[in-house]
Amino acid sequence: MPTGAEQFIGSEELFFSTTDRRGLIRSGNSVFVRTSRFSLDELTGAPHNIVRHPDMPAGVFRLMWDRLLSGRPAGAYVQNLAKDGSNYWVFATMTPSAEGFLSVRLAPRSELFDEVKRIYKYVADAEVEAAERHGMNRREVAQVGIRQLEQQLGELGFRSHDDFLTEALTGEIATRGRLASSTYARPEARGPIGEVLAGTGALEAMLTDLVERLESYRVLSDRLLRSSTQVLDISRRLDHTVAAAQAASERVADTAPVLYNVARVMATPTHTAVETLERLVPRLTALRSYVTDLRFRIALANVHNDMVAAFAAEVVDGLAPSTSLNEVPLLCDAVHESVLEMSARAQQVNQELHEIVSEIAVAGERLVAFRRFVGQWRILVMRNRAESALGDLMQPIDEEFAASWDGMDMLHSLGRAFESAAVPFDVDALATQVARVRAGAIGSREAA
Repeated sequence: MPTGAEQFIGSEELFFSTTDRRGLIRSGNSVFVRTSRFSLDELTGAPHNIVRHPDMPAGVFRLMWDRLLSGRPAGAYVQNLAKDGSNYWVFATMTPSAEGFLSVRLAPRSELFDEVKRIYKYVADAEVEAAERHGMNRREVAQVGIRQLEQQLGELGFRSHDDFLTEALTGEIATRGRLASSTYARPEARGPIGEVLAGTGALEAMLTDLVERLESYRVLSDRLLRSSTQVLDISRRLDHTVAAAQAASERVADTAPVLYNVARVMATPTHTAVETLERLVPRLTALRSYVTDLRFRIALANVHNDMVAAFAAEVVDGLAPSTSLNEVPLLCDAVHESVLEMSARAQQVNQELHEIVSEIAVAGERLVAFRRFVGQWRILVMRNRAESALGDLMQPIDEEFAASWDGMDMLHSLGRAFESAAVPFDVDALATQVARVRAGAIGSREAA
């Protein structure tokens, strides 16, 4: 039973465990054993929910399992219950592996954490009401929790649970700082174990650089999406105004047929510009989701890399036997899988970005064509003395066109900035460091 006592977890401490596909614990590290207050024998073979705190919303776990069972890594803030009734909070990452799942957990420190605790209390209360007042079963209660959780995250400004998950993990990593090359570094280490630590330090530097680059990517993609949505709205208004001018020109077609013909033709470029921008917005939304997933994968690889460094540091310090490095190849597999996913996603991002910049150019060309036609139309209005019938439409067309033109200039500028910030992803360099870490771990075990 919960006692209300809370354990403090150090920023440098990382929990590690593996489970089979059913969630039964197969292994755990010293931090997990010490903090859970269970022995390793008690933990091994037990369901991982042996440390589940009753205050945790069911919807959080349902979201986690949905991601894991679809083959995607997951993460969440989790309050756990130790054997003695004390509680402790972690940010938990879970990753599918060949034989089940591996989990690395760290102490939450980011500013988002306090908001999450408030949200969890709200969601848990809603789940209790769903179960007790409305008689819902466990699956239905979890769905209520998911809806409430997503609503609350939306009110915090997150577009999706994926957005929240990425911001939470990257925020926690940023708060912890660079641990593999500082806290876990052991300059005195030599031989295979020294190679493990050197490899994790080099990998951390590469991943940190990618995270920094992707932060500018994220900012630019957000700005491009917002700007494209605004320009689309303006272009739609321009399209409607041109349609009104076309209808008005039709009324004077008998006396000024050329005026009507130009009005009819000038509607085509605006239609095309609107159609292009309508395609652009969902593509930018997809691009943003690719960037979000890429940032999450890099952050997750960073956590796994830190876990390897923590294992190695314990061995160097004499706090754990070399056999504790048995888990390192599994972590290396997870990092390598993340690297492959990152590479594929980076290619998608860069390809999609190139095509988006091309789409922006097409929309801009359509507006250039419209400008030529609207200039002809204005001259014909005056030449045919049709100001009384069409004069009121000139100012709205001018205003909406000027706004569209300015908007397209902004999109061109953002597109160029985005393209110049393209992330160079050297998958071979990352894979080389992963292989270096794996070889060092295997060498350390064999030398023991």
